Amino acid sequence: MKLKVGRAQLWLAFVWLLCISAGLAIDLAWFPPSVVFPDESRLLDSAIHLAQTGEFRVGADRAWEMPGTALWFSVGVRLFGPDTAILAIRAAQSLLIVIQSMLIGIMALRIFSDRLTAIVAASVVSVYPFFLFYQGLLLSETLFNTLLVAAFASLYWWRDRGMKIDVALLITNILFVAATMTKATLTFLPPLLIAAAALNGQRSVRRVSSVLVASSLLFAVFMSPWWMRNYIAFGSFVPFSTSAASNLYIGNNTNNPNARIDWRTDVDTDFVKRVSAIEDERVRQREYFSAALSYIVHEPGAFLDRAAKKFVRFWNIVPNVAEYNQGSYRAISAATFGPVLLLAIASAVRWRRNWRMFLPIYVLVIYFTLLHTVTIASLRYRLPLEPFLILMAAWPLAQAYRWIWSSKVGGFSKENSEARRQM
Repeated sequence: MKLKVGRAQLWLAFVWLLCISAGLAIDLAWFPPSVVFPDESRLLDSAIHLAQTGEFRVGADRAWEMPGTALWFSVGVRLFGPDTAILAIRAAQSLLIVIQSMLIGIMALRIFSDRLTAIVAASVVSVYPFFLFYQGLLLSETLFNTLLVAAFASLYWWRDRGMKIDVALLITNILFVAATMTKATLTFLPPLLIAAAALNGQRSVRRVSSVLVASSLLFAVFMSPWWMRNYIAFGSFVPFSTSAASNLYIGNNTNNPNARIDWRTDVDTDFVKRVSAIEDERVRQREYFSAALSYIVHEPGAFLDRAAKKFVRFWNIVPNVAEYNQGSYRAISAATFGPVLLLAIASAVRWRRNWRMFLPIYVLVIYFTLLHTVTIASLRYRLPLEPFLILMAAWPLAQAYRWIWSSKVGGFSKENSEARRQM
């Protein structure tokens, strides 16, 4: 089998057009002209305030979350006005899915050195139901995923260039900081991911250490505007957001035995009411952190039990929420994420001897899993991992396609057989 470049380009153009068309169809036919969830309202309100005043706030708070999403949405608000920006933002987010598809395809080509695997990876990302659904929501996920994928694509580009302290390392750090400024989940992880990429059999510990130091310094330099802004606002060092402790609390308190995420039922409402009345968001964060830490220390068995439940919630192949855990939602989720997860695991096993090549992806998966089994877990918080799981799953899918094709035409082409031997 020989896949011609012209046919590959035509196919990718088709799936990208399909992606945009499907996104617009979902935006127009499925979602209402207004926002759907409370988180959307909060982010849109922040964007409107930012567009009108040039000041970033979340209600009365100044650092409750990172400003990247509000900045992204504020562009649509400025161009189209607060009342008509929603559809424009949704349409722009469908284009972000196409960008993710392109970048995942490029990464797959770098990692597997196989054009068919790259095409499969890009194609699956373009039509993946979870991505198409979330592009219609005014949440941080689509922008964060795009920036995170771009940072990883740059990371592997830097790796292929020889892992030098050069402009590629600079660009990689800028993209990781952009992702962090959109969602604080990454915290200080980016320098470790870059150091993980530099770890291979031909590099010394000293070389990895120098990359870690350089990346840490660059990360600090590019994060410093946010840090200085917060120091001026609060008079103290606030590295990321002030909402992390509230997530830790709701995931770890006596009123949440099922490890869910409902502020109406899964918390001590009197405690939350008292803390919510505190004006200083840093003090609120300390109160939530102290309550959660006290619970973890005094109820270690319950903490581990809830962590196990959150692990299941995080990696569930069907939605956790009862409203979506039925009918077509359940079937679509099981039929898409289920195979992706299994094939990604199979790919990891197949390429276990090349673990250094995949180490940054593995570190990201482990980090997100641990973070959300300690704090709060849902399918939404797993979404940033799914482009990389699709990348891993693309290799066995490509091999299955080759096997099917070879059974029809009588064998592999010389080109593809040689490519397989080189991987």
